[in-house]
Formats: sequence, structure tokens, C-alpha cells
Amino acid sequence: MPKKIKAILLCHFSNEEVRAQLPVSFSGFEAVVRRLLRRNSKASKDNDFAPWITNLIRELEKFEDLELHVVAPAPNLSGKTVEFDIKGVHYHFFKGNLSFPFEQLAAKIFGAKRRFNRNTRLVQELVKKINPDIVNLVGSENPYYSATVLGINHVPVYVSAQTVYTNPDRMRLSGHVSKLNWDIELKIHEKETYFGCGGRMHRDLILRNNPNAIIFKNFFPIQRPYAVKQEKKIYDFVSFSVSISAKKGADDAIEALYFVKKKYPEVMLNLIGHFNKISDYGKNLLKRIDELGLTKNIVFTPYFTRHEDMHQQTQKSRFALLPVKLDVISGSIIEAILLDLPVVCYKTTGTPYLNSENPSVLIAELNNVRELANHMLTLMESEILAQSLAKNAREFVLKTFDNTTSAKRLLADYYAVLAHYHHGTPIPKELLFDTNEFPIY
Repeated sequence: MPKKIKAILLCHFSNEEVRAQLPVSFSGFEAVVRRLLRRNSKASKDNDFAPWITNLIRELEKFEDLELHVVAPAPNLSGKTVEFDIKGVHYHFFKGNLSFPFEQLAAKIFGAKRRFNRNTRLVQELVKKINPDIVNLVGSENPYYSATVLGINHVPVYVSAQTVYTNPDRMRLSGHVSKLNWDIELKIHEKETYFGCGGRMHRDLILRNNPNAIIFKNFFPIQRPYAVKQEKKIYDFVSFSVSISAKKGADDAIEALYFVKKKYPEVMLNLIGHFNKISDYGKNLLKRIDELGLTKNIVFTPYFTRHEDMHQQTQKSRFALLPVKLDVISGSIIEAILLDLPVVCYKTTGTPYLNSENPSVLIAELNNVRELANHMLTLMESEILAQSLAKNAREFVLKTFDNTTSAKRLLADYYAVLAHYHHGTPIPKELLFDTNEFPIY
């Protein structure tokens, strides 16, 4: 086993620091089309996203026994690849998808798989050049880069589960399933052996796809809000995510608000996230808001370029309403807790864990909008309870989801995988996912 591990973190993320290093360009014709459509000349991913990846990199860069290489797609990149170093971390960005407005059209004409083949070729060239000891794929649900590991056979691959796309309940809970995303993830799960999970649902779904999978306990470093100032409370509730969608519970939040309004006509909800008002989903959501008479009770706020600006916006609300359906413990819930917002959420396979020591969040049964509304009323009518929940939740999260501990655990996973892969050394029991810690809820 090498004394210093050389690892590739294969992922997709964006932050201000790396965006400053990425040259972006468009063809002349595309620039004309963008002007006609009133699109700016920036990349389509010009805002922070996947902050848990940024946090993970910031923790891993501290380890002297790790040589970290981050491989990630970047839209509209000038040239096939761009490479640079920041704080000892080696970044390798590749032109991982066709640029707007031709991406969907090209995929239909040439086939999405052809686009993934190009991505695979670029990533395999980088893997050959880097010659890593281990590849850590973060997000098997994103085929535009996750499909590239299907061609990596000479080094072990560790798959960190952001979510599990191959969930039989996905259509029921989100209303949409991509066959391509499903098929690619299933192939990855069937091919690979080593997986990291932070909750029981993901662990069980992976074992459903691959009974021989070895599952590690793996938490992503959380996004700790900083430099957030107190704001005048304008809204009662805030619901925030990168995009406003059914799987994030936007529909249910609106339905619950309707019942709360019956008692408190002036109740206000701030919905933060990317929202396409002219899409079928957007039109239907706005129609439902109008039908329920909630037009004056809901304010939409576009997602922010910087994640920290979104944190500042949440301070204008008293409570967080986060009925996420397809996650274990949503990162939004953790962030809301660290922002000292009392939380109302749905019961997933992870959220009851937050109440394992003391009452910390109010949890409604999945899809029970009436119970969701009742919890909202409870927070509005009991300031003492709300403050107690917020205090308990913060203490639990700070103790349980320590970023340095999570990163150290991941590095220990790397060493254990290498020893098992090359020498058949048993995985230390303390690194494996313990179902006693995460019972079925």
C-alpha cells in the first residue's frame, strides 16, 4: 500500500474560486442565438452548486498523505480540458457537455450515449495521465460524468452516494424518471464493489442492485453558514433548494400553506430556487397557487450565484419548511438547522435520526400535507418549543456531522479499499455501515 494515496475525486460542482480559473467561450453563431434569447455570455453553470463537494475538497486538502486530483465537467469550456492547482489540489476540468442551446438538440440527433462516449474518452485520458491509486465517484445518478467509470477497470472505484436514482419510488415521489439515468446507474452499481452511504435508504437500494456490494458509512462535509447577519423577519417560512421541484416538496409546501392560511390569512412563504415558470411543471404550480388563493402569500426568489447569499436570504424567515421526499437527510435541512431555523420536514429513512437523542425537528409522515400544516402551526404558536427544537438540532448536527471527522473517515475508507482490493484484507468493521445505528424507519 502506498504511503501517500493518489486519489481522483470524479464529481460535478462549482464555486467562485474554480470558476475564476475556467476559460469560457461560445461559437459565433451561438453567441448570436444567446443575444436573441437574452441569455448572457456566461457559462450555464455560473452559480455555486453541490457545496458538499467544495467542503469535501477543503477538508481533504489538509491531509499530507493524500495527493488529490479533482476531475469534473465544465460547460462551455474553451478547449477539451483545463488544468490548474489551488492549495495543493490538482484540478482537471473537461468539456463535459455540449453548450446551450444545442445540447438537447444534439443529444436527440446523435444520441446521448455518444456524448457520454466523448466524456468517457476525455476522462480516461486524464485517468491514464494521473495514474491514481483509487477513483472516488461522487454521484452515480449523473450519467454525463458517472458513465465514465464503466471504462475504468485497472484501479478500485469507490462510489459516494449523493442519492440513489434507481429508486422504485422515484416516479411516485418525483413524477419523472429518465431511463438513461436509471440504466447507467444500475450498470455502475452492478459493476463496482465499494460504496459510501450516509443513510439506510441508499444502503438498501444499492444492495438491491448489487447484493455483493461493500457499504461504508460516509457523510459528506456539511455547509457551515458563515458571516450571516440577522434580518428583519418578512416571511414565516422558507423553502430552499437549487431548483423548485416536486421531489423537493414544493407542491406539498404549497398545499400545506393553504391549510395554515385558513387560520392565519397573512402567512408568508419564501420559495428559493431556480424556477422555470413557462415549463409544464412551472405553469401547473402557478395555476395551483392561484386556485388555492395563495398568490399574495408566496414569494419566489431566484437561486443565488453564491451559496452564502442564499443563506443570508433565509434569515428573512422565521422557520424552514423542507418536505424533501427523495433524500435521506437533505443538505438543506442540515443548513437550515445551522442557520438556527426550526425545521418542519417529511419522514424519510434519515430524518428520524435527527431526533434520536432529543426532539430536534418536526417530522410529518411522507405525503401527509395536513400533518405538515399542523407542524407549521405548532411552530407559529409555540415560540418556546421552536427555540428548543432549534437548539437541540444545532447541538446534534455539530456533534454528529463534524466535517473533519467525515473527511478522516473517507481517507480511512480509501486505505481500507486499497488493502482489500490488492491483498484481500478484511474491511475494518468500524468503517462499515451499521444498520443498528440506522434502523428502518
